Amino acid sequence: MFPILKWTKILLVSMTPLLAYALPSDSQQKLQIVADSTLVDYKSGTNTHEGSVKIDQGSTHLIADRVTTKNDAKHKMEEAIAYGLTRLAEYSTTPNPGDAQLIAKAKVIKYYPQKQLVVLEGDVVVNQGENSFQGPLIIYNVKDQIVTAPPSETGRATIVIEPDQFKHKS
Repeated sequence: MFPILKWTKILLVSMTPLLAYALPSDSQQKLQIVADSTLVDYKSGTNTHEGSVKIDQGSTHLIADRVTTKNDAKHKMEEAIAYGLTRLAEYSTTPNPGDAQLIAKAKVIKYYPQKQLVVLEGDVVVNQGENSFQGPLIIYNVKDQIVTAPPSETGRATIVIEPDQFKHKS
């Protein structure tokens, strides 16, 4: 196997449970948003939550200084963007029962549910158990389970994977 293909496979396997994966029961849980201020514009589909924003749904949590969402004409969310202005925005979840908690931090966390795409920008740090990823930018295609860390002028990507992570995978 070519070295680049081997690393791509390792990266995909290690990041598969990451980003936008949560316990199946989370989607059935109540969504709670707490912020210093909230603006909900039903007509335009734009919502803004500012000041120590905390969003909880089951085992999934988001903490940010500001979160904006945009809905389409059918009131389905097109995008959610979390901004870490005074500290990094933080997304945490438990991907599957018994899994280690996933914690992702970045200056900006963008989620496009209809495209099944997550983009982490600026000082990105992703940890799950002993596995970690750091870099300036991560793009995760949830549907196709493809993680991309494109070249950046602001830094290189680093990934740390525990060897026993792959004992049961082929």
